[in-house]
Amino acid sequence: MTNPVRRGSLLGTTSLAVVLLAGCATTPADEPVPAPSSAPPGAAASYPRTVGGGGQGEPVTIPSEPTRIAALSPDAAEAALALVGAERLVAVPASVTGTHLGNHVEDAAAVSEHLPPGTNPDPELVLSLNPDLVLVTPRHDGEQDALSLLDESGVPVLALEHWDDLDEVAGNLTLLGEALGVEDRAESLVADMASRRDAVRDAVDGVDRPSVLVLSNQAGVPFVLGPDSFTTGLVELAGGVSAAERAGVRRTGPVDPEVVVGAAPDAVVLVDVTGAGRESFDSLLAHPAVADLPSVAEDRVLLLPAASAFASGGAHTLDGLEELAGWLHPERFDGR
Repeated sequence: MTNPVRRGSLLGTTSLAVVLLAGCATTPADEPVPAPSSAPPGAAASYPRTVGGGGQGEPVTIPSEPTRIAALSPDAAEAALALVGAERLVAVPASVTGTHLGNHVEDAAAVSEHLPPGTNPDPELVLSLNPDLVLVTPRHDGEQDALSLLDESGVPVLALEHWDDLDEVAGNLTLLGEALGVEDRAESLVADMASRRDAVRDAVDGVDRPSVLVLSNQAGVPFVLGPDSFTTGLVELAGGVSAAERAGVRRTGPVDPEVVVGAAPDAVVLVDVTGAGRESFDSLLAHPAVADLPSVAEDRVLLLPAASAFASGGAHTLDGLEELAGWLHPERFDGR
């Protein structure tokens, strides 16, 4: 399963180890760096504290240790659950209670309020929970509108804006660790991510890179994930290259058989967002022209739950990276 098309480097060539040394900072050198927490390692967190700023959104001052956290987006919710569990959260999206999307399902189920699906959180509902910190990922218009209204309420709102690759996931974990007063826990998670990512990168160094088409069922119908998607980035870290560009795909969107055939992938990854499994892709994969592709006919097809293929998986996304790498290059992982 080889392909003559190669890329000179993996996505995000700066390793997470470097991010650790830099404290996951994204603040430009000519801007003031937010003051670090004054609490020494292992000591009780000191508040008030200001976090963020620079490349991580607007600075936010948190007056006291947050104990009633409302996480409005799946990625922010997963990160908070990984850092502090369910006890300090009062709201998470309902989606993170499903095994196909959530990596902390039991903890998420224990949170008292499960916000309805969609990208338009209800600020009145959120405020009725009396949160002392709100976490958002303002990617959509509805989330941005809610952010404006929540800002006016006086409740601290921390916007975790960027989740495009593993470096940004690590940066968000570090920032959130500072906000919640659990820096040691965040550092441990990020260090584990760095170690596992670097191990995969070293294992696939110098391999012939197969072209991989990434599909999802996120809208109930097959979508193709564009070359800049988070999951495509994982594929590249795992020793593959995106087949989407060969078919002229520039962004994530609905896919038809012509696109799949035009991509002529060496392998296909199916990301299960809805929990419907591989059957939700049958109408596309069974199309005669698609079914005749060697990758499909020889079943070089891998199904991954969204929980380990999207940024919302946090540290668990490394499970998906390792599975992808072992599937694409079993010869490099035999005996591990």
